[in-house]
Amino acid sequence: MRHLPALAFVALLPAFPAFSASGTPPLSAEQIAQPPFISGVTLAPDGKHIAGLMNLPDGTVLVTQATDGGAIRNVLLSDNTTVALGWARWVSNDRLIASVHYRKQKGRTQTRLVAINLDGGEQRDLSELDDTGLRASQQIQDEVVDLLPGDGRHILLALDAPTARSPAVYKLDIESGSRRMLEPPQRRVGRWMTDAQHRVRLGIRQQGEQIDIITRDPDGHAWRTLWSYPLFSAESVTPLGFDQDPYTLFVMALHEGRDAVFSVNLRDPALPRVLRLAHPKQDLDGRLIRSPLTGEAVGLIGDADDDGQTSRFWDPELATLATEIDKALPGRFNRLLELSRDEMRYLVHSSGNGQPGQYYLGDRQTGRLSLLAEQYPHLPRAQLVGKEAVSITARDGLPLHAWLSRPKSAGTAPGPLVLLPHGGPHTRDGNDFDPMSEFLASRGYTVLQVNFRGSSGYGHSFEMAGLQRWGLEMQDDLTDATQWAIKQGIADPGRICIVGGSYGGYAAMMGTIRTPDAYRCAVSVNGVTDLEALIHHLRSRGGRSLARLQFGSFWSDSARLRATSPVFHTAAIKTPLLLIQGDADQTVPVEQARSMVEALTRAGRPPEYLELKGAGHSLGQPTHRLQYLKALDGFLEKHLGRSEKAAE
Repeated sequence: MRHLPALAFVALLPAFPAFSASGTPPLSAEQIAQPPFISGVTLAPDGKHIAGLMNLPDGTVLVTQATDGGAIRNVLLSDNTTVALGWARWVSNDRLIASVHYRKQKGRTQTRLVAINLDGGEQRDLSELDDTGLRASQQIQDEVVDLLPGDGRHILLALDAPTARSPAVYKLDIESGSRRMLEPPQRRVGRWMTDAQHRVRLGIRQQGEQIDIITRDPDGHAWRTLWSYPLFSAESVTPLGFDQDPYTLFVMALHEGRDAVFSVNLRDPALPRVLRLAHPKQDLDGRLIRSPLTGEAVGLIGDADDDGQTSRFWDPELATLATEIDKALPGRFNRLLELSRDEMRYLVHSSGNGQPGQYYLGDRQTGRLSLLAEQYPHLPRAQLVGKEAVSITARDGLPLHAWLSRPKSAGTAPGPLVLLPHGGPHTRDGNDFDPMSEFLASRGYTVLQVNFRGSSGYGHSFEMAGLQRWGLEMQDDLTDATQWAIKQGIADPGRICIVGGSYGGYAAMMGTIRTPDAYRCAVSVNGVTDLEALIHHLRSRGGRSLARLQFGSFWSDSARLRATSPVFHTAAIKTPLLLIQGDADQTVPVEQARSMVEALTRAGRPPEYLELKGAGHSLGQPTHRLQYLKALDGFLEKHLGRSEKAAE
């Protein structure tokens, strides 16, 4: 394999002009509210074309372009109001499928598939009714089980069968739209998996709190249960995919308390699992990647860990390639996304601590790595600050991993600080590029992001410590982080604000109740205010088991649920509070915010309240993000002020 030479970058997609670093004002809400200029880039099987979603002021366009340059083709357009584009995938060298999201009333979305040529011709809606009786009202119609590489005309799709509420597997002809059932539905099996030979070989069933992994041999004989375990169990096994050998299955399971990758011999599952990848301090995550040439599983592509590693290969040639990419693009998180069918061309997404995302095209024959496009070309690079890792010890001795973003205007004296707890809560903050922390830091605020207990990525015990502990030890971790920042001389104790969305919004409100003197202000975006009402909401959407495990019993745990629900403790709140809520939020219903506003008003402490019409839980529309960011900016400046240099 040739080593990469000194890079000669070639921009194949248009970029916005660079901004001058001198005299640049703080990042504007308009800049941060913009979605990435390009996203979801994908490589054609022969490596001769790319496709991606280009976000424009008036919508999103699916575009294609030859990898050697040339004209950009606008293939499919959405207005992002009534219709949005989700993703695109190549089925052949000249034809794609795209996920199209149709927005319905009250924030609901129906997903469908559209097939289209790379030049925009021969468009076909694949959700049309046919003799299989597919219901046009079915909500999810884009769950691809297998793209059938090499076929070029068919894919395998999971769809609810006409007489069942569980998905069957259909073979779909993307030219004619006709489909044929390959695998009938099974009760409570919600996900199907094929092997490297494209046979339906594995299913995942959930019945209440119980998860069953079922499989069958390549000959298609009777299904059998491989593993059975309860939700959140340390015995859980997550299938990743099959190897070229149809009896070898790769799975994610615990190794020394952390998620690791194993291979399992399905001829005798009782045999010991073979450890393939593990990290000494963190959980692994990601998707299995196969060689397009041999069909063999070669590694794992996931999110960046705290060490900055994203690609892990046990295939020696690809491991060498990943190392060469990291050398060519140092100090970044480089994800090897796709390989062409002959493995000579490859697609890389590269981002970094303070470096917005970029797409690169690699050519192993020439050793060339070319810049395709920048995701945030409108952001001034010289103004971005990135994050630094810090370690915090909670009051009970538990080590917490956290990230600190210091503004360029920061001096040696303590300054204003924004504590930014993440949502989920079973997610985590990392040190990849983060528009929100950059937005706040450019305004002179130091930003502290803490992976409190309950966050994912730091082992099973750490994550499970968050079950049924909302507002308790999880909240203490945030308080301890605030005190740490004060003791370190980073934060002015009179100029600290806690800001969060979803769970982070809940934590912001609980912070004003549990520690009323700790924060000068608080901001909640789509935050939970009433845990009992949330349990009812989850039950109505089929999440009874998840609600019980995460929050407890509505009846026997009612005292704890009320004690940790902000809506019942508004009399304790004396901190200025900004509530922002989307009225089309399906995760945290708008009634949660409205009841909090009513309770605060009755208590004589009406909050600032912004209700965003048509906004969902993630504030996916740029107009909604812009409203939020402007309201946040004004609220923080009012209560924290800015550093003198940032104000200039």
